Amino acid sequence: MKRMVLVLLLTGCAQVQYNDGKTVSIQSDGWYGLDSLQKTANAACKQYGKTKATYTHSANMNPHLPAGSGVQNTIWKCE
Repeated sequence: MKRMVLVLLLTGCAQVQYNDGKTVSIQSDGWYGLDSLQKTANAACKQYGKTKATYTHSANMNPHLPAGSGVQNTIWKCE
């Protein structure tokens, strides 16, 4: 049981918060790399017939934490 909880805590979470076929917003834990998020953004854009997502910017959901830590909101442009 303890081992399972530890694995769940280390895996984190990344999910699409917004997708209108032009812009995708992904909320994720700070340790997710852009390469991993790129795959999620590409899949979200493909739902609207676009071929790929291009990273535009990201912001920390809690501005009091150091950059790149905590929960990140990453914005992608569908092309």
